[in-house]
Amino acid sequence: MTTTIEVGMLGLGTVGSGVVSRLQQAATQIEQTQGLRLHLAAVAVNHLAAPRAVTLPLGTRLTDSIQAVVTDPKIQLVIEVMGTLEVAEQAIATALKHGKSVITANKDLIATAGDRLIAVAQRQHCDLFYEASVAGGIPILRTLTDSYATDQVTALAGIINGTANYMLSAMTAGQTYAQALAAAQTAGYAEADPTNDVLGLDTAYKLMILSRFAFGQGPTLPTLQPTGITQLTPTICQQAARSGWQVKLLAQAQPANGQLYCRVAPVAVPSQQALSQVGGVQNGVAVTSRAIGASLYTGPGAGSTATANSVLNDVIVAAHNLIHQTAGVAFNRQRQCLPVANFNQLSQAYLLFSSDSEHAWQRLALTQQVKLRRQTTNCYQTGILTPDQAQVLRANGAQLVPIMGTVTWAKSAAVKPLVVAADIAI
Repeated sequence: MTTTIEVGMLGLGTVGSGVVSRLQQAATQIEQTQGLRLHLAAVAVNHLAAPRAVTLPLGTRLTDSIQAVVTDPKIQLVIEVMGTLEVAEQAIATALKHGKSVITANKDLIATAGDRLIAVAQRQHCDLFYEASVAGGIPILRTLTDSYATDQVTALAGIINGTANYMLSAMTAGQTYAQALAAAQTAGYAEADPTNDVLGLDTAYKLMILSRFAFGQGPTLPTLQPTGITQLTPTICQQAARSGWQVKLLAQAQPANGQLYCRVAPVAVPSQQALSQVGGVQNGVAVTSRAIGASLYTGPGAGSTATANSVLNDVIVAAHNLIHQTAGVAFNRQRQCLPVANFNQLSQAYLLFSSDSEHAWQRLALTQQVKLRRQTTNCYQTGILTPDQAQVLRANGAQLVPIMGTVTWAKSAAVKPLVVAADIAI
């Protein structure tokens, strides 16, 4: 038996067009395997006369009225792929208040206003799913919810911005920052305005969501103080690679000593770690847990097809919940209340980059009781530095990139580090 679900959509840009294409291509498969016929009843856009990348199915109404979609009594489920904040929040809230389940790929909105919208969904007994908001084609949120239901996640680290990862891979291969950005934009991997990607804001928003699923609590932007990739150079990336590390824009979260430590910043990942091999626009999320141990989930982090696939998977789950009258169960049921701190407050080892003389740095290291070992020209590996020692080195012109897995946790730490630290004895 096949059940028809009436679907409305807000937005018909890159992701929206991908949803329409995937829905048309997979319609027969969805009907045969899921017993569902997903009828796209209406799509709301800003400009009715704008050129479209896809042809809408017969019977789909194109409108410039968001309200006409979110208040339509025939529509049971709404897909939001507009990418705005205030307008999208109001539209989703209205749809939920009219008893419609909602699927969104809007990471910025979920990171900043998710709690408000989740509360509305719970009151209305509607689903609010947003798998596509993090790591596009990797079903990481549902994996954390379902596959770790009887496990305890102890650490999480992710490369979750394809633009930044593509650029760092290109810079490691010798391109300048400007060349890498231009190549990413030409290939369609970077926006015309890449600010959120290169400053780490996009990664920060995604970590805020991921951390809620892994640990029941997410950091805030002021706590994270994300550091992007704008200060990195091909020289830094190449010297790190020659010395056994890959520089990655990393999102990290790990509970210890009754706190949740988080960071978004360039980090030197040891080349023997699988996460270091996630290159180009690929994303990777490394999860450590008590029962499973270390796992790495990789896949495309963006792109209309991968993101649309995640959107439609959420749609199918929500559709089944509507049929079985089980809608309204929270997507994420993790809840905790821990003080949030930054990894920068912990002692750890760094790669130090500077064009100043080795003699000058060794002399400063001696006065600061810091261990320093030369790796390549203008690249050094430090011993474990306290935050104060790291600040002194920065004040003297050093560019420091933390080394993954070298944090010194107190003996009372609740969990072990994500990876075993490299030998840094000097």
